Amino acid sequence: MAGGREEIVEQAPRGPRWAGTAALLALLAALPLIAVLTRGEDAAPPRPVVTRAPVRLAAGVTPNAIYPAARVSGGTGTMPVTFPDGSRAEIGYPARLNLASLGARPYASGTLSGAGGEEFRVLTAPLYGEAETAAGRAMIRPLTGHVGLWPGPPGVDAASQVLLFRFGDWRLALQDEPGGMTFEQRLAWAGNLRGTPGPDGFLTLSAGGPLRLSRPGEIRDGRLVGPQLWLGGLSRRMLVVAPVPDCGRLGRAPVVLDARHAIAGGDCRDGYYLAASGDPEFVREAIAKVRVRPA
Repeated sequence: MAGGREEIVEQAPRGPRWAGTAALLALLAALPLIAVLTRGEDAAPPRPVVTRAPVRLAAGVTPNAIYPAARVSGGTGTMPVTFPDGSRAEIGYPARLNLASLGARPYASGTLSGAGGEEFRVLTAPLYGEAETAAGRAMIRPLTGHVGLWPGPPGVDAASQVLLFRFGDWRLALQDEPGGMTFEQRLAWAGNLRGTPGPDGFLTLSAGGPLRLSRPGEIRDGRLVGPQLWLGGLSRRMLVVAPVPDCGRLGRAPVVLDARHAIAGGDCRDGYYLAASGDPEFVREAIAKVRVRPA
């Protein structure tokens, strides 16, 4: 790290925060798309998954993200992060990228085992939490004290329902697949997935019973499904960071992002996978110069 005057920059409170009322927070009204990054153009695309159709939201809603503090010294920023599996790391980056201001959200996935076989599902943090999932509609029914069943994304006829988990200020969404899980399987997800917001504001997940969370670097159906952090979402710029114990085994596995962000570059080194979306300058600099190391 280069020398120079050192200062602490607090980007925002350590947890999902209230948005400024002076700005109108809106998402693109469009059908969900799948943004896929491969490490070669001839790789087969992963199995499509349904993502939530973004909806327009009024000012004052709560961004479902954490804005961590960053330490800036000599043009280099560093910020501590915690992945959904509880592992910790420090991200170093050119200060002009201002990664801490993008906000960070968890991504995870899991497999529920039972007499009917295995049911794999993905967990994402909707950018605007419950307001985005609801889209002005009522909850179908509560499943437990912290899990509710909601209608699928608006405008997507084939989309199944959504399980929305509440862990402190965090909201995690499980988008079911067409055909859907049984009521008992949904109850098993609701009863066996646990989330704990840490002192740093990041969310750590664990599971019990018949539910198993995907491990770091795990690949399923040709895509990376282990724990990740998604930085960004309000603008075109977005950076995915995922612990991968063995980059050599990752091969050509892509990541699947949300509807607004077409991934334009990626790399795996030093035990972490990076994928970036946004303007070309941001993508080039993020992939070339962001460094992640265990904390």
